[in-house]
Amino acid sequence: MVKLCPTCGVELKPRIVYNIEADFCPKCGGVWFDGGELNKLITSIKEYEREYYSHEEFKKVEDKHVKRKKKRGFFEFIEGIFEFD
Repeated sequence: MVKLCPTCGVELKPRIVYNIEADFCPKCGGVWFDGGELNKLITSIKEYEREYYSHEEFKKVEDKHVKRKKKRGFFEFIEGIFEFD
């Protein structure tokens, strides 16, 4: 079944992020999730974050980085996931 972007009508392309398949629009950049996928993505991100911060060596690196640069918010993190060069 072909899924079309509700905003501009272009065919959506699948993209796997944290083992969750999201559909994105190559024209307008919209990201669409099927039922429950956004909650799965948020859960996966939280699990990754919990695992990341459980390692002492990463904590040291992160502490240095946060002091030099403002920490990104949740939506800035999501935008970074879907950036295309």
